[in-house]
Amino acid sequence: MYGYSHICEEIKGFKKVFVIGNTREKRNIFCIELGNGEKCAVFAAAFHGLEYLTATALMEFAKRFSEMPELHNRLKLFVVPMVNPDGVEIAINGVNPKNPYHRDIIKHTGIIDFRKVWQANASGVDINHNFNADWKSVYTCPGPTKYGGEYPESEPETRAVVKLLQKTEPELFIAFHSQGKEIYYDFNGLESKSAKQNAERVAEICGYKATVPEGTATFGGAKDYYIQKYHKEAYTVELGLGKNPLPHSALPEMINDVYNIGINFIEKVF
Repeated sequence: MYGYSHICEEIKGFKKVFVIGNTREKRNIFCIELGNGEKCAVFAAAFHGLEYLTATALMEFAKRFSEMPELHNRLKLFVVPMVNPDGVEIAINGVNPKNPYHRDIIKHTGIIDFRKVWQANASGVDINHNFNADWKSVYTCPGPTKYGGEYPESEPETRAVVKLLQKTEPELFIAFHSQGKEIYYDFNGLESKSAKQNAERVAEICGYKATVPEGTATFGGAKDYYIQKYHKEAYTVELGLGKNPLPHSALPEMINDVYNIGINFIEKVF
């Protein structure tokens, strides 16, 4: 219900849809275009395999936004519901030993329950450590999480997001993850002057915490890349509480949080 096939089916309900890239396993990375304003925002989710519920929550946001014509002249919104569909499929269904990418994954990781640990893409690269922003890798070989790849933007999923951001240069970029109920707004002190203030206001309204990431969350991420390159407002939103993958029972609250956080940031920035 929450995998790539679900996104492929749901995406048919939108008028403007295009493909920003293809994954290692040749799956489409879809983008929904909504509104017709001169300035724009980009929302993206499911960078990590286990975080597939974020894709469904963001799809629901896109549906609601499409029914809010009062916002359509104020901005153009680009929604990428599932940045890492290969990783999502591995996290939901496990690996297929007949798949050459999956055989390589098994070689590096052994036989494990991929459905409980897999955050990376089909090459064992953690997409949210593969962006060119203080890039470095926590681990030296492919695996379930935190391997940054051989070099920055080595992965097609990363390059697809970078290309979209470079093309649109949004005033607001939000990367939705899980979990922690936190909003990260900082990268090396390069964020815009209003970023901290807006993050704190939205967090207070929505019951989240505005904070600065620590440890391995401080480099190589999508919002890190965008802040570093454009010095505009970019945020990582950690939806929900618990351990990934979050239970399906958490989805209604996540949908509500994406809506409230998304709309409040739009009101603040635009």
